[in-house]
Amino acid sequence: MDVKTCSAKGGKSQPGICSGPSNVQCCKLGSGKPKPVNTMLTNLADILRRAGLRVLEQPGWKTRGHGKMASVKSILIHHTAGPSKGEYPSLGVVRDGRKDLPGPLAQLGLGRSGTWYVIAAGRCYHAGKTINDSIFGNSNSIGIEAEGTGTPSDNTGHRYWPPVQWKSYVRGVKALQAAYGVPTARVLGHKEAAVPKGRKSDPNFSMTEFRAALR
Repeated sequence: MDVKTCSAKGGKSQPGICSGPSNVQCCKLGSGKPKPVNTMLTNLADILRRAGLRVLEQPGWKTRGHGKMASVKSILIHHTAGPSKGEYPSLGVVRDGRKDLPGPLAQLGLGRSGTWYVIAAGRCYHAGKTINDSIFGNSNSIGIEAEGTGTPSDNTGHRYWPPVQWKSYVRGVKALQAAYGVPTARVLGHKEAAVPKGRKSDPNFSMTEFRAALR
Protein backbone atom coordinates (compact mmCIF):
# COMPACT_ATOMS: atom_id res chain seq x y z
CA MET A 1 0.00 0.00 0.00
CA ASP A 2 1.00 3.65 -0.13
CA VAL A 3 3.68 4.39 2.47
CA LYS A 4 1.62 7.19 4.03
CA THR A 5 -1.40 4.92 4.42
CA CYS A 6 0.81 2.24 5.93
CA SER A 7 2.24 4.68 8.45
CA ALA A 8 -1.24 5.93 9.37
CA LYS A 9 -2.27 2.34 10.11
CA GLY A 10 0.71 1.89 12.41
CA GLY A 11 2.61 -0.25 9.94
CA LYS A 12 6.17 -0.23 8.67
CA SER A 13 6.95 0.01 4.96
CA GLN A 14 9.63 -2.18 3.43
CA PRO A 15 11.05 -1.20 0.02
CA GLY A 16 12.29 -3.70 -2.52
CA ILE A 17 9.70 -6.44 -1.85
CA CYS A 18 6.65 -5.46 -3.90
CA SER A 19 6.57 -4.29 -7.51
CA GLY A 20 5.15 -0.94 -8.50
CA PRO A 21 5.95 2.76 -7.96
CA SER A 22 8.32 3.77 -5.17
CA ASN A 23 5.52 5.04 -2.92
CA VAL A 24 3.80 1.62 -2.98
CA GLN A 25 5.66 -0.76 -0.70
CA CYS A 26 5.12 -3.91 1.30
CA CYS A 27 3.41 -2.83 4.53
CA LYS A 28 3.97 -4.87 7.67
CA LEU A 29 1.12 -4.30 10.10
CA GLY A 30 1.41 -5.32 13.73
CA SER A 31 -0.01 -8.79 14.38
CA GLY A 32 -0.03 -8.57 18.15
CA LYS A 33 2.23 -11.63 18.32
CA PRO A 34 5.50 -11.45 20.23
CA LYS A 35 8.50 -11.44 17.88
CA PRO A 36 11.44 -13.73 18.61
CA VAL A 37 14.57 -11.63 19.07
CA ASN A 38 18.06 -12.98 19.76
CA THR A 39 16.80 -16.41 20.75
CA MET A 40 16.69 -20.10 19.86
CA LEU A 41 13.49 -21.21 18.13
CA THR A 42 12.67 -24.00 20.57
CA ASN A 43 8.95 -24.00 19.71
CA LEU A 44 9.37 -25.18 16.10
CA ALA A 45 8.19 -28.74 16.77
CA ASP A 46 5.14 -27.56 18.72
CA ILE A 47 4.14 -25.15 15.94
CA LEU A 48 4.18 -27.88 13.32
CA ARG A 49 2.41 -30.45 15.50
CA ARG A 50 -0.38 -28.00 16.27
CA ALA A 51 -0.91 -27.76 12.52
CA GLY A 52 -1.60 -31.50 12.45
CA LEU A 53 1.71 -32.44 10.85
CA ARG A 54 3.91 -35.44 11.61
CA VAL A 55 7.10 -34.26 13.31
CA LEU A 56 10.34 -36.05 14.14
CA GLU A 57 12.62 -34.15 16.53
CA GLN A 58 16.30 -34.82 16.03
CA PRO A 59 18.38 -35.30 19.20
CA GLY A 60 19.96 -32.09 20.42
CA TRP A 61 18.04 -29.82 18.06
CA LYS A 62 17.06 -27.25 20.70
CA THR A 63 20.70 -26.28 21.26
CA ARG A 64 21.96 -26.84 17.69
CA GLY A 65 22.88 -23.86 15.53
CA HIS A 66 25.55 -21.31 14.73
CA GLY A 67 24.43 -19.12 17.60
CA LYS A 68 21.01 -17.64 18.28
CA MET A 69 18.59 -16.25 15.72
CA ALA A 70 18.55 -12.46 15.58
CA SER A 71 14.89 -12.53 14.51
CA VAL A 72 12.42 -14.30 12.23
CA LYS A 73 11.55 -11.99 9.36
CA SER A 74 11.32 -14.47 6.50
CA ILE A 75 11.12 -18.12 5.43
CA LEU A 76 13.32 -19.52 2.65
CA ILE A 77 12.20 -22.52 0.62
CA HIS A 78 14.81 -25.04 -0.57
CA HIS A 79 15.21 -28.50 -2.05
CA THR A 80 18.08 -30.76 -1.00
CA ALA A 81 19.28 -31.81 -4.47
CA GLY A 82 19.77 -35.22 -2.81
CA PRO A 83 19.19 -38.85 -3.84
CA SER A 84 16.21 -39.83 -5.96
CA LYS A 85 14.97 -42.42 -3.46
CA GLY A 86 14.34 -42.52 0.26
CA GLU A 87 12.27 -40.59 2.78
CA TYR A 88 14.87 -38.07 3.93
CA PRO A 89 18.35 -39.34 2.97
CA SER A 90 19.79 -35.81 3.20
CA LEU A 91 19.28 -35.59 6.95
CA GLY A 92 22.94 -36.16 7.82
CA VAL A 93 24.13 -33.45 5.44
CA VAL A 94 21.54 -30.90 6.56
CA ARG A 95 22.35 -31.58 10.21
CA ASP A 96 26.14 -32.00 10.04
CA GLY A 97 27.09 -30.06 6.94
CA ARG A 98 29.59 -30.69 4.15
CA LYS A 99 33.37 -30.41 3.86
CA ASP A 100 33.01 -26.84 2.63
CA LEU A 101 30.19 -25.77 4.95
CA PRO A 102 29.55 -26.86 8.55
CA GLY A 103 26.05 -27.80 9.64
CA PRO A 104 23.36 -27.25 10.50
CA LEU A 105 22.30 -26.11 7.03
CA ALA A 106 18.61 -25.56 7.88
CA GLN A 107 16.32 -25.53 10.88
CA LEU A 108 13.81 -27.86 9.26
CA GLY A 109 13.71 -30.73 6.80
CA LEU A 110 10.74 -32.15 4.93
CA GLY A 111 10.61 -35.78 3.84
CA ARG A 112 8.88 -37.20 0.80
CA SER A 113 6.08 -38.54 3.02
CA GLY A 114 5.29 -35.04 4.28
CA THR A 115 7.03 -35.69 7.62
CA TRP A 116 8.86 -32.74 9.15
CA TYR A 117 12.35 -33.14 10.65
CA VAL A 118 13.23 -30.58 13.31
CA ILE A 119 17.00 -30.23 13.06
CA ALA A 120 18.09 -26.98 14.71
CA ALA A 121 16.71 -24.11 16.76
CA GLY A 122 19.48 -21.63 16.05
CA ARG A 123 21.09 -19.89 13.12
CA CYS A 124 21.72 -22.14 10.10
CA TYR A 125 23.84 -21.76 6.99
CA HIS A 126 21.20 -21.99 4.26
CA ALA A 127 20.82 -18.56 2.69
CA GLY A 128 24.26 -17.30 1.68
CA LYS A 129 24.27 -13.79 0.23
CA THR A 130 20.75 -12.49 -0.38
CA ILE A 131 18.92 -9.52 -1.84
CA ASN A 132 18.54 -8.18 1.70
CA ASP A 133 20.46 -9.94 4.46
CA SER A 134 18.63 -8.00 7.16
CA ILE A 135 15.46 -9.85 6.11
CA PHE A 136 16.49 -12.98 4.22
CA GLY A 137 19.95 -13.67 5.64
CA ASN A 138 20.79 -16.61 7.90
CA SER A 139 20.27 -14.63 11.10
CA ASN A 140 16.75 -13.56 10.18
CA SER A 141 15.24 -16.41 8.17
CA ILE A 142 14.03 -19.94 8.79
CA GLY A 143 15.40 -22.38 6.24
CA ILE A 144 13.50 -25.48 5.12
CA GLU A 145 15.29 -28.18 3.13
CA ALA A 146 12.73 -30.45 1.46
CA GLU A 147 13.96 -33.75 0.03
CA GLY A 148 14.05 -33.53 -3.73
CA THR A 149 16.54 -34.10 -6.53
CA GLY A 150 15.91 -30.67 -8.00
CA THR A 151 15.78 -32.12 -11.49
CA PRO A 152 14.43 -31.44 -13.93
CA SER A 153 14.58 -27.74 -13.25
CA ASP A 154 11.04 -26.42 -13.36
CA ASN A 155 9.36 -23.15 -12.47
CA THR A 156 5.83 -23.71 -13.72
CA GLY A 157 4.24 -26.04 -11.17
CA HIS A 158 5.04 -28.81 -8.72
CA ARG A 159 4.44 -31.93 -10.83
CA TYR A 160 7.79 -33.48 -9.88
CA TRP A 161 6.91 -33.43 -6.16
CA PRO A 162 4.79 -36.02 -4.31
CA PRO A 163 1.41 -34.33 -3.64
CA VAL A 164 1.56 -35.27 0.05
CA GLN A 165 4.95 -33.56 0.39
CA TRP A 166 3.92 -30.40 -1.44
CA LYS A 167 0.71 -30.09 0.58
CA SER A 168 2.66 -30.58 3.82
CA TYR A 169 5.14 -27.91 2.69
CA VAL A 170 2.31 -25.41 2.27
CA ARG A 171 0.65 -26.37 5.55
CA GLY A 172 3.87 -26.20 7.54
CA VAL A 173 4.90 -22.83 6.14
CA LYS A 174 1.45 -21.41 6.88
CA ALA A 175 1.80 -22.55 10.49
CA LEU A 176 5.24 -20.94 10.77
CA GLN A 177 3.93 -17.72 9.24
CA ALA A 178 1.12 -17.54 11.75
CA ALA A 179 3.42 -18.24 14.69
CA TYR A 180 6.09 -15.71 13.76
CA GLY A 181 4.06 -13.09 11.88
CA VAL A 182 5.86 -13.61 8.57
CA PRO A 183 3.98 -12.09 5.60
CA THR A 184 3.58 -14.16 2.46
CA ALA A 185 5.68 -11.62 0.54
CA ARG A 186 8.63 -12.74 2.65
CA VAL A 187 8.27 -16.42 1.84
CA LEU A 188 10.80 -16.76 -0.96
CA GLY A 189 12.47 -19.56 -2.81
CA HIS A 190 16.24 -19.64 -2.48
CA LYS A 191 16.37 -18.92 -6.22
CA GLU A 192 14.51 -15.65 -5.57
CA ALA A 193 16.50 -14.49 -2.56
CA ALA A 194 20.04 -15.48 -3.59
CA VAL A 195 22.43 -13.07 -5.27
CA PRO A 196 23.77 -12.82 -7.83
CA LYS A 197 20.61 -13.76 -9.71
CA GLY A 198 20.84 -17.31 -11.03
CA ARG A 199 23.17 -18.50 -8.27
CA LYS A 200 20.51 -20.89 -6.96
CA SER A 201 17.71 -22.85 -8.66
CA ASP A 202 15.80 -24.19 -5.67
CA PRO A 203 13.07 -25.08 -5.27
CA ASN A 204 12.17 -26.57 -8.64
CA PHE A 205 8.53 -25.61 -8.40
CA SER A 206 6.61 -22.41 -8.95
CA MET A 207 6.94 -20.04 -6.01
CA THR A 208 4.08 -17.96 -7.42
CA GLU A 209 1.83 -21.01 -7.07
CA PHE A 210 3.26 -21.80 -3.64
CA ARG A 211 2.59 -18.31 -2.30
CA ALA A 212 -0.91 -18.35 -3.77
CA ALA A 213 -1.58 -21.53 -1.78
CA LEU A 214 -0.52 -19.75 1.41
CA ARG A 215 -3.26 -17.15 1.15
